[in-house]
Amino acid sequence: MPENKLLIRLEAYLGLDDAKRRRKKAGELKEVIKKLKKKEKKLIAEYQDAGKGKKQGTLEKRIAILHAQRKKGLKALKKIKQ
Repeated sequence: MPENKLLIRLEAYLGLDDAKRRRKKAGELKEVIKKLKKKEKKLIAEYQDAGKGKKQGTLEKRIAILHAQRKKGLKALKKIKQ
C-alpha cells in the first residue's frame, strides 16, 4: 500500500479514537453537572428553610460557588460537543 493511503487510514483511525474520548468525557461531564444541579437545589431549599444569620450567609456563598461551577461545566460541555 502506498504511504498516502496508510497515512489516511491512520488519521481516520486516530480520529475515531478522539471522538470516543470526547463522547466519554462529555458523558462524565453530564453526570457531574447533574450532581451539581441536585446539590444546588438541595442547598437552595436548605437556604429557604434557614433563619437569618451566619448559616444563611454561608449557604448563599456555597450556592453561588456551585452555580458558577455548573455554568463552567455547561460551557465546557458545549465546547466538547462542537
